[in-house]
Amino acid sequence: MKIGLIGLGYWGKIVLKNLAELGFNDIIICEQNYQNIDWAEIGSRYKVVKDYHHLRGRRKCDKIFVLTPATTHYDICKFFLEKGTDVFCEKPLDISSSACRKLYEIAKENKASLFVDWIFTFNPAVNKIKSLIKEWGPPKNITANRMNYGPARNDVDAKWDLASHDVSIVCYLLEEYPGTVEWLDFKRDKDSIQNDSTVGVLSFEDTCVQINASWSYGRKNRLYLFEFDDGILYWDDTIKSVKYGSLINDYALFDNADSINIDNSSPLHNSIHSFLNKEARQENLTLDVTSILEQ
Repeated sequence: MKIGLIGLGYWGKIVLKNLAELGFNDIIICEQNYQNIDWAEIGSRYKVVKDYHHLRGRRKCDKIFVLTPATTHYDICKFFLEKGTDVFCEKPLDISSSACRKLYEIAKENKASLFVDWIFTFNPAVNKIKSLIKEWGPPKNITANRMNYGPARNDVDAKWDLASHDVSIVCYLLEEYPGTVEWLDFKRDKDSIQNDSTVGVLSFEDTCVQINASWSYGRKNRLYLFEFDDGILYWDDTIKSVKYGSLINDYALFDNADSINIDNSSPLHNSIHSFLNKEARQENLTLDVTSILEQ
């Protein structure tokens, strides 16, 4: 299988590393900015081109990974989908739900697969929490924190870059579309080009969700709180920990809460496998998340 990887920025380098870990080495890299290329390491192992159109010529690739700024996704994905090539695209697919819908239509017309990398739906902790929600029923409240210092982006703001993860998580967990959506986008750093922070409130049938996201924050915070009638489920993604504490004995006392076992499989490995094996169909999730972020 020959793979084309378009974009060797922050996430592109991570995906390339994971593809190599999974044993995929017949890869052609497309990167316009040759300054992003470590020629001693990358250039000695992979063919590198500047124009993604070359990946449909004599170097034709079987699968394409699009890991470029969000503003370029539509044109690149459209080009390959129209040729019947399966595409793995970094989120967000586009900041317009109508554009996303059009890309899925093109994929279907050409019998191609369009896969958007909602990576947390392949996270073992998220899937464990999903099984607990099915067993216990929906939580009353969810508080999601996705705070860190950088990396700042110029193509999209913090809502589309960071909060998109959290919207995908709660829609995946609750399996419904929120009745109301409110967003407050703002700049913690007045010199930010884009709004570097956002707060969102999503009201589902039985659950209220608060999302806090910023790339202009002093430290990394990836803590989720799921409030049930009898206790709180804590998920700290920074230390890969899921715990449950009763309201009576362990309210807000993380150390005294009971740990819940989760497997240690790689979410990105799981996501790549799902794309290559055409296992996941997440069109509805992509359209729902994009629609929610548009509001």
